[in-house]
Amino acid sequence: MLRHGNGNKYSQAPLPSQTFPGSKSQTFQTSKSTADISLQSDRTNTSGPNQSEPALITSKWNFGWQVPTVILASYAAAIAIALAHLILFKFIDGKPADGPNRVAPQSYITTASNIMANTFGFALRAALSVAFAQYLWHLFRVQTMKVSTIELLFAIRNNPFQIFRMSTLAASPTLCLLAAIMWALQIVTGFPPGAITVVTTQHASYEIWTVPTFNASFMGNGSGADANANSLITLSPNPENGFPHDGFTTGLFDGDKSTNLINRLARQVLITGESFPMASPCGVNCSYTLQFEGPYTACSTTSSTAVYTNVTETWIIYSGQWISPSAASLVHSLYNGTYTLAHLNATTLVPLSITTNDTGGVQALTSVTIQNDNTICTPGRADYTVQNTWLNNVYSRQVTRVPVDKLINLELLTHGGNVIVPGFTQNSTPSYGTTPANWTSATLAYYRDNNYMAMFNAMMSWLQGEFHATVADTKLGAPPYVTYSAAWDEQMTTSVNGVTTSSGENNQTIIDNTRFNSIFNTYNSTSHPEFRISEAIFNDYLLNLTMSAMQAYGRWSTRVNATRATAVNVYSFSAPLNLILPYFVTLVLAVPFILLGGLALYWNGVSATDGGFMQIIATSTGSAVLDRAAAGGCLGGGESVPRELKDLRIRFGEFVGRADAPVRRAGFGVESETTTLKKGANYGIARWI
Repeated sequence: MLRHGNGNKYSQAPLPSQTFPGSKSQTFQTSKSTADISLQSDRTNTSGPNQSEPALITSKWNFGWQVPTVILASYAAAIAIALAHLILFKFIDGKPADGPNRVAPQSYITTASNIMANTFGFALRAALSVAFAQYLWHLFRVQTMKVSTIELLFAIRNNPFQIFRMSTLAASPTLCLLAAIMWALQIVTGFPPGAITVVTTQHASYEIWTVPTFNASFMGNGSGADANANSLITLSPNPENGFPHDGFTTGLFDGDKSTNLINRLARQVLITGESFPMASPCGVNCSYTLQFEGPYTACSTTSSTAVYTNVTETWIIYSGQWISPSAASLVHSLYNGTYTLAHLNATTLVPLSITTNDTGGVQALTSVTIQNDNTICTPGRADYTVQNTWLNNVYSRQVTRVPVDKLINLELLTHGGNVIVPGFTQNSTPSYGTTPANWTSATLAYYRDNNYMAMFNAMMSWLQGEFHATVADTKLGAPPYVTYSAAWDEQMTTSVNGVTTSSGENNQTIIDNTRFNSIFNTYNSTSHPEFRISEAIFNDYLLNLTMSAMQAYGRWSTRVNATRATAVNVYSFSAPLNLILPYFVTLVLAVPFILLGGLALYWNGVSATDGGFMQIIATSTGSAVLDRAAAGGCLGGGESVPRELKDLRIRFGEFVGRADAPVRRAGFGVESETTTLKKGANYGIARWI
C-alpha cells in the first residue's frame, strides 16, 4: 500500500486506463512495468479494482499537534536546562568541593555540567531543526531551484562548508544563517561548564586558645615564695622587725635569678631590633587580639645649635645616663612622694654643616655647625592591644597603646628600704612564706612597678655610656689630600696582633648596634653613625622586650578567641557570563527562526517531516521530466548523479493539466509542469471511480 502525506485515505488504485467523468476526455496511461505493478490490487487471481475499497487516496490539509509541540517543547526544555544550570552553579557557589562537608564531588559536578550544556544544545537544535524543515519546504513551494541547490540545502546541517557555497547563500541566506547558528551551538555550549571553578579560600573558624601574655602583677598564690619566683628581680625576705612588720627588700639583679634572663633578653632585643619569633598557637593562618599592660616611656627633647672651631678633637656624639635613685643621698634629694624620678638622660650631636679653608692645595677644616639634642625619657606603663596575625606562617602585628601612668616612686624614706608585707617571710625567719601574705593596694602597686623597673633597668643598662667619633674625612692621593664632610666617623684601631677594635664605644654601651643608630642594618661605604633618641623606637623596643619575655619566661598565659583560617577548596561561580551569555544569546537568536518555522508551517498547511524517507518518495513522483533525469542515477551516490539532474530546476507544486480531476496531484516538477498549490484542494490519487 502507498501512504501519501499525513493522514492519507486509502482506496483502490486506478486501472491502467481510466476516464474521469465530468472531465475532459483524458486517458491516464501507465506502463505495465510501473503503474500495474506499483498500484496492483492486493487481491490474488485478479488485478481489477476492488470497489469495496476507497476510491481516492488523498492528503489532508492539517499539520496536527506534533510538530508545534516538538518545536515549543524543545525550546522550553532548552530554557529549563539553562535555568537549571544557572541554579546549580548558584547553589554550589562558595560550597566545599572536597572534604567531609563537600556538596558534591568535582567529577560529578563536571559531568553534570557537561551533560546539561550538551542537552541544552540538543534541545535547541531539535527545535531549530524542525523549524528549518518547515521553512525549507516553504521555499520549495515558492521558488524554483536546481536539484543540486536543493541537495545543498538538505546537506548544510550535516556539512558546515556547504553553507558558504554561493548557490546556497543565493537560494536562502536565512537557512544558511539558521544552519550556521545550529553549528555554532556545538561550540557555544562548551563555555557554560567553565563558569564554575574550584578555588582555594580561607574558611574562618573561631576557637578559644591559651596563649602567652604578660602580667607584671602576677605573684602566684601571693605567698613570699611565689611572689619572688614570679618577680623579674630578686625579692629578699626581711624578717628583722618581725610580724606584722616583716617584708622584703629589692633592687638586686642577681645572676642566679632566672640566669639573669631579663638582661640577656634586653640585649638581644636591642641588637636584633625585633622580638623573639612568635610561633602560631593555632595554625599557619591564624589571628587573635591580645590585651595586656606593659612598660611604656614618655620622652621630651630640647635642641640647640652651635658652631665649633676646635674641629680636630674627638666628639662625644652620644651620651646616655640612666638615673635610678637608690643611694640614700639621692633618695632624699630626689624624692617627691608620688612618682619615680628614674629617667634616661641622653645627648646626641648631629653635624649640620662644615666650613673649610683651601690653601696651597690643602683643605683645612675651620668650623663645624652641630645640633645638640637632649632627650629625657621617664618610665611608665600603658595598656597594649596587639593584633597578632599569621598568614602562611608569616607573622605580623598591629599595635595600639594607651598610656596609663608613670611608675610610682620605689625609693622609700622609712623602714630602711624594707617593703612591709605581713606574712611575706616564714614565721619571721629569713625564709619565704608559703601561704598568701597580706598585700595592700600600695604594696601590690609596688610589686607591679618593681617588675616594670626591672625591665627598664635591663634595657637602660645597655644604653648607658658614650660613643666617640670625629668629623668624617677622606684621604686622597693628590691635592687637596684630605676632604671633609658633615658626618661622623667611628675611629678604629688595630693592634700589632691584628686585632681591630672600636674606640667609639665607651662604658660598654651597645647604642651603635641598635635602631637608635640611623645606619642600623645599613652596610655601604657611605654609611656614617648618627644617633637619634626617639620615643617611638623606645616604646617599640619595650614592646619587643615584653613579648620576648612572654615566650622566654612562659609563666603568664591567657585565653583568647582565635580566628583560624583553614584552606578549603570551594566552588566559585567566578565567570557567570560564561554561562549566561551563551545561553541567553542563543535562546534569543533562536526566537525569530522558531517563529519563522511556525509561520512556514501555517503557510504550508501541512507539516514537513525532517529527514523522512516517505515524504521524499511521496513528493518525488508524478513528473515525467524529473523521472527521466533521475533514472540515470538510480543506483544512488554522488558519483552516479547525471549533470542533467543536477541542473534541472524544479519546485514543489500542483501538476498542471489535472485541475478537472476529482483529485489533484502534487509533487516536485519542473516549472512548466507545476503551478502553485491551492490550499484546501484535494491532492492525492484516484484508485477507481
